[in-house]
Amino acid sequence: MKIKRFKAKQFSEALFRVKKELGSDAVILSSEELADGSVEIVAAVDYGEKNTKEQKMVTEQRELNTLREEIQRLRDALFELKKSGYELRLPEKKRRLLRALISQSIKEEFALRLCERATDFETLMDALNRELSLYDLKNSKKIVMLVGATGSGKTTTLCKLAANEIRKGKRIAIVTLDTLRLGATYQLASFARVLGLPLEVAHNISEFKEHVNRHIGKDRIFVDTAGTNPKDEHYLEELREIHSLELPVETHLIVSASSDQDFMIDAYHNYRKLNIDCLGFTKIDEVSKRGCIYNISTVYQKPIAYLTNGQRIPKDIIFPDRATISNLILPKEC
Repeated sequence: MKIKRFKAKQFSEALFRVKKELGSDAVILSSEELADGSVEIVAAVDYGEKNTKEQKMVTEQRELNTLREEIQRLRDALFELKKSGYELRLPEKKRRLLRALISQSIKEEFALRLCERATDFETLMDALNRELSLYDLKNSKKIVMLVGATGSGKTTTLCKLAANEIRKGKRIAIVTLDTLRLGATYQLASFARVLGLPLEVAHNISEFKEHVNRHIGKDRIFVDTAGTNPKDEHYLEELREIHSLELPVETHLIVSASSDQDFMIDAYHNYRKLNIDCLGFTKIDEVSKRGCIYNISTVYQKPIAYLTNGQRIPKDIIFPDRATISNLILPKEC
């Protein structure tokens, strides 16, 4: 058992030092704000019986029984804390803010950082607003390519984006690289047929370039891709080739709000190879906790372009401002 105090200017800095020195198994026993504005955290980690035996070599036998009792007490406390989840002993106001953030599935380290900048719910929302980054689709390049994991909703989102452009009087073409799923091609074909749009199916990069050049005079060309495991480096390499064609392409990463956000965060190292320009979050109507919007945008350091909240085309797509996203992530009733 090792117990240590950590003093720092901010809680997130102190927590980082705890994890760095004591490891991920460390448990926070207490924390407080000091008079000088700094914070102090008391943390503990149980290294097991091996360290206890080493202590026998340097501790008087008379003190050993007392030490054993203390270790057992702390072990029991650690077990209970790990079982129920620990909470930093912040001042009561900030503790409520931290709970509100974590209750919406915002990652603990991000929640702590937001809490440091807030004194109440209003200033917390202001802090959240300042950290959100938005993408202005008015500045989109001619070719918009949607990528994302299987089931993220790329094809439906593409139809919504295309319909939105058509309503503005824009001339549109669609190219799909998704030749694996018959359903996806059928959906696009039905959509294109109803609106009288050209739809091209590309089986390889050469065909893709040919189709794009055929419609380069259009206002916008939307590109659908096959859903895949983001750890499939071979497929991602194929998509990267598109950026080497010297075409005006921008890439939107589509993320389902109902997906495993830890998986999406882990996938960051592979997806970033595609030169992601912005993020689109889908299926926000299917989840009650939307902290993943903030988490993934923060990890990827990419702006948010739009949100979708249903299957209706051209409806059920939101081009939000920061306040809209903040209210979705952190509703007042939480």
